[in-house]
Amino acid sequence: MPEDSGLRWTVRNEQRVAVPDTVDGIRAALSEEQLVRFEEELGRATAETVASVVRHWVLNLASDPEDEDEFARLEAENRGRGAV
Repeated sequence: MPEDSGLRWTVRNEQRVAVPDTVDGIRAALSEEQLVRFEEELGRATAETVASVVRHWVLNLASDPEDEDEFARLEAENRGRGAV
């Protein structure tokens, strides 16, 4: 599968895994509960914040549950720097 096929790649448990990086791909990968939250966040996003919403969910799909604290810390740091 080509690298530009709407997927990103990460390593989990020493294996390369694909993570969707399109809105449709993210929707397809989420549980019903997650999908509701994603749609709510996406619906409230502005032109300036929509990329942040998509990045958040890509990271969510790419991470293991134990990674969540680290990602939350990194997101907080980025917000503190004015990153979108």
